[in-house]
Amino acid sequence: MQRGLLKYWPCRVTAVLAVTTALSCGTGIRDGEGPLFESKVIGQQGGRIEVGEATLDIWKDCLSAPALITLRRVPAITHTGAVGPVFEIEIPAPDTFINDPQIGIQTWPDVAKASTSVIGFLIPGVDGAQWVPDSPAVLPVCDSGVVCGPVQILSFTKPGGSTNPTLTTSKLDLAIVQKCSGTSECPVNQACSSGACQACATGGECKRATP
Repeated sequence: MQRGLLKYWPCRVTAVLAVTTALSCGTGIRDGEGPLFESKVIGQQGGRIEVGEATLDIWKDCLSAPALITLRRVPAITHTGAVGPVFEIEIPAPDTFINDPQIGIQTWPDVAKASTSVIGFLIPGVDGAQWVPDSPAVLPVCDSGVVCGPVQILSFTKPGGSTNPTLTTSKLDLAIVQKCSGTSECPVNQACSSGACQACATGGECKRATP
């Protein structure tokens, strides 16, 4: 079933208006500017968390034991490259997931239709953080108007890859990013790095507006 941009389901709206009431849809909080987060205990049978434009589907057997999962909406972050809002997933420990969940983010039609639009994650805790595009073994089938992809478990246990093999995280920022093979494919004032268009490195290659 499709959802309109920024259309919240009744369960989540109720959570916003009555955060002190015990609700089956989890704990939802809205701040003065409107962003939401929702926390749910998800078991081995799986479950779903929806916040704003994002739907996090935790499939059966993604967890070995019940765990508290939090999804947050972040309208903007300082590191340029995300197409639309960023969503943070928080889990109890880096190895909480034993199989990949899936996140889908509803967006503008032209972005959703573009073959270069993919889910990416931001490598945390390092200088010059980079958006890294999704690399699913099988291309996901997304709903109309949605960009989706797996939340890959290695992005929590080894988010730095070979550049920092000791780095782990229990909080991960995900967003729609534009996959690229060269800076000429990116918007003005961005560069192609780590396979995605993003903020230009200081003194590095950058796409500039033509005079």
